[in-house]
Amino acid sequence: MNILGIDTSGMISSCCVMENGKIIGEFNVNQKRTHSETLVPMIEELLNKLGLSPEEVDYYAVGKGPGSFTGLRIGMTVAKTLAMVFDKNIIGVSTLEAIAKGTFTEKKIIPLIDARGGRVYYGVYQWIDKDLRQLEKEDLIYFEDLLIDLDKKNEEYIFVGDVDSFKEEIFEKGYRYIENMSTNIASNICKIAYDKRDIATKDYLDLKPEYIRKSQAQRDLEK
Repeated sequence: MNILGIDTSGMISSCCVMENGKIIGEFNVNQKRTHSETLVPMIEELLNKLGLSPEEVDYYAVGKGPGSFTGLRIGMTVAKTLAMVFDKNIIGVSTLEAIAKGTFTEKKIIPLIDARGGRVYYGVYQWIDKDLRQLEKEDLIYFEDLLIDLDKKNEEYIFVGDVDSFKEEIFEKGYRYIENMSTNIASNICKIAYDKRDIATKDYLDLKPEYIRKSQAQRDLEK
């Protein structure tokens, strides 16, 4: 069984192939070219190097958000198109869950995606009985407000993901952080999709990005 994982939620274009629960290939590209320029050639080259055709992919897994609005649309469109053309199952995976998946600790894990302007997309996860559990609904918040909320709970947390802009605040509060956890999202998407493959679907139109907040265009229109 082969799973192709795709993520374009941030600056990095990422694709990965898992065979029977084992990662056999992954590409990550972080450059100025857009996802629309890099993603499809990356997928094609990765499959060619592995000697696989798109028909041999059994499941397509894609990061469904939150993250870059444009990036999510590109990744979702490519995954849905491939799944539809080759009549395969598809599954959407939370990008925050995928970031948290690569962190093994007894502490509660807070994956971050920088939403600019001092705001972050965040979630709260924890490993319980070898299973990564979501403890709170994913949301958008000013980072300083998030720290205030966490202080009230008086628990141990570790931050992962887009921590670069918030290192000083995290350190001052006595929490730990792990850098460079946003480069292997596609492989974690594959791992999550493998565990949740029973909920994969061929209802491609039902799968949509989860932005959490409205796009700037939507907000401008409402004004």
